Amino acid sequence: MHCRYCFLDYNQKRRELSTEQWLKLIDELHSRGTAMFCFMGGEPLLHPDIDLIVKYVLSKDVICDMTSNGILVPEKIDTVKNIDSLMISLDGDTEANDINRGRGAFDKAIEAIRIAKDAGVVVRVNAVMTKQSKERVEFLLALADRYDLYVTFSIAAEFPVQDGELERQIMLDEEEIRSLYKKLKVLKHKGRRILLSFSTLDYVINYPLPYNKVILRSNKEHRNYYTQKCFFGQTMLYVDANGDLYPCATLWNNEYFKPKNILEDSFQGAWDNMAELECLSCFCPGGPEWNRIMSLRGFCAGVAVTLQQALSRKAALNIKKRGRL
Repeated sequence: MHCRYCFLDYNQKRRELSTEQWLKLIDELHSRGTAMFCFMGGEPLLHPDIDLIVKYVLSKDVICDMTSNGILVPEKIDTVKNIDSLMISLDGDTEANDINRGRGAFDKAIEAIRIAKDAGVVVRVNAVMTKQSKERVEFLLALADRYDLYVTFSIAAEFPVQDGELERQIMLDEEEIRSLYKKLKVLKHKGRRILLSFSTLDYVINYPLPYNKVILRSNKEHRNYYTQKCFFGQTMLYVDANGDLYPCATLWNNEYFKPKNILEDSFQGAWDNMAELECLSCFCPGGPEWNRIMSLRGFCAGVAVTLQQALSRKAALNIKKRGRL
């Protein structure tokens, strides 16, 4: 795919970690206590050794998650059915989704959801909300009801300076973002399948800066807006395909952070580079959501969702079993 709002350039020629280096990195992370691995992209199922890499992670007895556009899920279902959860990228109906992701992307994503659910995989959907998809929230939640899954909603990352016109065509402005999350809060009160907590929705709605700006430690006016610990870069990290270590997607390719590389600087050197970040918090709902999960209320809510997903998975497997009989 060539998603118009993607902030990564995978067309440039560059060195990438070999399969052997990925396996060695998995060993390194596991030895340091990593309890969950999530394969993202680009598209992780395009990797020629993704079957081997997923199997290696699962051999560590840890949680294995994946984010996919869904195109290769039918072909790779024997691998996908073994992971703990799968997030499919889908922004709305055919028109709203395909204008940014490419013709045919909607149908492929729906096929992936259906096949993965039939195989008993826990599936969720993430929707990148743009000017083209902002009115498709109800459609996505109806789809969630139909396929017994949950939806998260995110906004596109900041575009490079040279893509300013494309950004104006796609990106939601400040008021549109705020209105979107206010609407999600209302819908969640009605029991809709939105996988963000009320406290996190409020956090985004009331964010005191423009959404493309982070709150820095030096910002005396706003540094008390959110005082809880940010897990990104501390107990969570992103590894680029070339071995660069990032604390989070917000700091990917921007002015606030320059990564170090596990091959050039060692894993420890790249990790230590994230120890003294200038930022305290940002618009991203991930930080508040992880903190909430660690609270008693968040833990109970997480257990409830997990039980519902487990029952859904068991039902799907029973249906499949009866079909074979």
